[in-house]
Amino acid sequence: MAGGGDDLVAKFQEFCTLAGSKDKTQMTSKASGKMVADCLEKNYKKYDVKSICDASVFPAVKEKGKPCMTVNKVNVDKFVQKTAHELAKRKTKNNKIADNDPEVEAIKADICSCITGGGPHVKATKQSATGNVGGLTDASKYTGAHKERFDADGKGKGVKGREDIAENSGYVGNYKGKDTFDKKK
Repeated sequence: MAGGGDDLVAKFQEFCTLAGSKDKTQMTSKASGKMVADCLEKNYKKYDVKSICDASVFPAVKEKGKPCMTVNKVNVDKFVQKTAHELAKRKTKNNKIADNDPEVEAIKADICSCITGGGPHVKATKQSATGNVGGLTDASKYTGAHKERFDADGKGKGVKGREDIAENSGYVGNYKGKDTFDKKK
């Protein structure tokens, strides 16, 4: 396999867990799309690689009747070969191009290097620089009744942090004559 082998299988496995799968040996269509978007779209924007892989490559490689592709050397090589063949068809505008054509082999080597050289692009969540997000998330700046809802570490106390806990006695909170109904004066 050009430029691939175990490194290529390992990269495929990295993308398997990104799409919510616990199993590194099963790649879903979503994981395949993420891999194509992160590794191949930059080099092959002109050919819309993601739709090619979604429509013809992934369904051909996955096991019939199952939603996932088993990630092993055979299926990874088949995925890369089929992707390279489909791209070569569009690039040369020849639908009858052979699988072992030099153009297909060149694209296959490039795809292998793109996938092994790339990786999942996971965006980290950043705190907003505008507004008062920092003040709202800092419990030490709370005052009054809200201050009592947090402990020294800034973690919420839950029900214990509330001053007015419902008594379920049947009286409203500010009623001063509680338990005086039956008493005679």
